[in-house]
Amino acid sequence: MNELLLKVVGLSIWYDRKNIIENAEFTINKNEIVALVGINGSGKTTLINTLVGIHFKYSLETLIFNNRKISFDDINFKLNRIAVFSQDDSFRYWSFMKYIKFVFETYNINMDSEYIDYLIDGFNFREYINYMRKDLSMGNKKKFALIVAFGLRLPFLIFDEPVDGLDFGSTAFLYRIIKEYKSFGSILMSTHIAESISEACDKLIFLNEGKITSKISIQGKISTSDIFNLVKEKNL
Repeated sequence: MNELLLKVVGLSIWYDRKNIIENAEFTINKNEIVALVGINGSGKTTLINTLVGIHFKYSLETLIFNNRKISFDDINFKLNRIAVFSQDDSFRYWSFMKYIKFVFETYNINMDSEYIDYLIDGFNFREYINYMRKDLSMGNKKKFALIVAFGLRLPFLIFDEPVDGLDFGSTAFLYRIIKEYKSFGSILMSTHIAESISEACDKLIFLNEGKITSKISIQGKISTSDIFNLVKEKNL
């Protein structure tokens, strides 16, 4: 039987007077990879921003994390999850080495240097570890953040379009690491790429016009053509 990690009930989100998400309800199990799927403007990024506490215009009935009823700003929730965004210009004048040390100290986690080296080499990032973030390409900025997020081995990772900007080799390595990560925790990732779902995900959450219209568990391997048919069926 699957063990629950996160349960969200009655989440509504808005900007000014415009409703973005209406009465959303979903669950994520421990050691599960979940894809958040929807057309551009469907509310995927806004939902993620709310989960990580950087969007504040929302109402919520219930949030349960690790069997505790909490809020999005609960310190236990914050210290057990990290997000990687599609575009992120924070810490522009920090090198990777300075940033990763800071993050691990903030989370009070001992760094597994061997695993970090595995991630650095897998993402072909070795030559950039002393570059300032502002001097990196879009793809290398993404690698910068992904290595730190995976390296923490937290129970819950949240990714907004994690494949965007990555080269072919790094994309293949990302899928491999996502599947391996189920040994440590769960991942929620927004994506518009069918391959990401077929290669790495256990469940789909469909978001359409601000509403979660369905949730589908994937049993075994699913082809990209099957995913396209599902998306078409859901009118996305």
